[in-house]
Amino acid sequence: MSMVLILKESVTGALLSVLQIAAFVIPILLFIEILRDINILDRFSSFCSPLVRIFQMPKEACLPLLAGLIFGIAYGAGVIIQSVREGHLSLRDIYIINTFLIICHSIIEDTILFVAIGANIWLILFPRIIGAVVVCYIISHIYKPVEVSVVPIPGQTQSSDRPASTN
Repeated sequence: MSMVLILKESVTGALLSVLQIAAFVIPILLFIEILRDINILDRFSSFCSPLVRIFQMPKEACLPLLAGLIFGIAYGAGVIIQSVREGHLSLRDIYIINTFLIICHSIIEDTILFVAIGANIWLILFPRIIGAVVVCYIISHIYKPVEVSVVPIPGQTQSSDRPASTN
């Protein structure tokens, strides 16, 4: 196989993958914006707020955390990136969210797949959830909120851990 053919296959495969992910992520982001506009996201956030509270994170951390739990890391990444761009999350918050999702992501899909092949649902869910909560609790108490810059966004400057509320 020639290098040109290998390169062509690689580029074609990569573009197809990006299109497939975009076809899934863009509707999710639009759906989330609609839910945000009609204030339904606040109800979802209240479900998750005790969890983010024990990690000493703002309620805005609920949405990316839930997206990663439900849709997985790859598809939830669009929501995480959008939350970062909105400036609601600090570097610490992003680190804790990512750590949680590394341990416990895509719980619906993974659980259904493993139960379908005979796995015990409780042995699939509880160790992942409990492990993620314990590890992130420890990290959240070691990695204290401090006044540092948020993730840099081109064209914007931030001087504190969390931007001031505009409400």
